[in-house]
Amino acid sequence: MTTHIPDRCKGRRLTGLIYAHRISDTRVGGILQRNLRMFRKLCGDDSMKNIVILTTMWDKVTSEEGEQREQELKSSNNVFKPLLDKGAITMRHDRTPESADKVINYLRTKNPTTTQIVREIVEERKALEATAAGTELRSDIQALLQKNNEEMKSLETEMKKMQREKGQFTDQGMLRDAEERQKIDEAKAKLLMELYELKQGIAAYAKSRVDNTY
Repeated sequence: MTTHIPDRCKGRRLTGLIYAHRISDTRVGGILQRNLRMFRKLCGDDSMKNIVILTTMWDKVTSEEGEQREQELKSSNNVFKPLLDKGAITMRHDRTPESADKVINYLRTKNPTTTQIVREIVEERKALEATAAGTELRSDIQALLQKNNEEMKSLETEMKKMQREKGQFTDQGMLRDAEERQKIDEAKAKLLMELYELKQGIAAYAKSRVDNTY
């Protein structure tokens, strides 16, 4: 489904965007990496120069720990490096007005930009599913579904092997089968919820850019 956008809404641009990350987080998992990929698809490489990756919670770590994690995040191809290579910068927020002002003053120096999701939906009139963010979302969903299907096949193969070896499923084996199937069902349910939330988030973001033009 495409969305009709008034012509006067075209050209709405942003001066800057902020991506916040807690430096106190000790793990860099798949969720963070996926969020960053989606953020990049929403913004587009042309808007990276208008982005500040803001690290927070510096009071929760020692100076050495924080600096080490910051360097690891900045040098990792799975985390901040792809954004930094396209023009984004990292800044620190230490809960002081001065550090907040520093971020705002920096972004005020940037020329306005149009994010990719707005350009695709508002100017190119693409359906949400056809945007770069929508394509990224579908890719994540397909990967998870494939993983679930592979786990299900592996489980069925194992249960058939048990059946051949013992002639019937043991109570323990049946319980394990039920537990594994429940886990898969829960993963699929979580996936559907994430899909809904991501779609709502993208649509709300695009709509907010349109509403602000009135």
